[in-house]
Amino acid sequence: MTHSGGKPHTNVGDRGQRYEVRATGYPKPDESVIGWATTLDGASDIAAAIRRAPGCTSTTIFDRETNKPVITQYAGILR
Repeated sequence: MTHSGGKPHTNVGDRGQRYEVRATGYPKPDESVIGWATTLDGASDIAAAIRRAPGCTSTTIFDRETNKPVITQYAGILR
């Protein structure tokens, strides 16, 4: 049995949020969509948290309204 008792999960997905957070290296080697946020601050918080994950090499916040990346940050220690 699922946590919702088998009912559809209606509270998941992007729900039209403007910013998409993507990560490279976590949870898989290629770029993955991690989540969505309505505000740039919210997306930045998600990106900062995911950069702490083992294996994460970078995060990108993508503005779905303008169809362009807004911020790309690299994770870890530069050598």
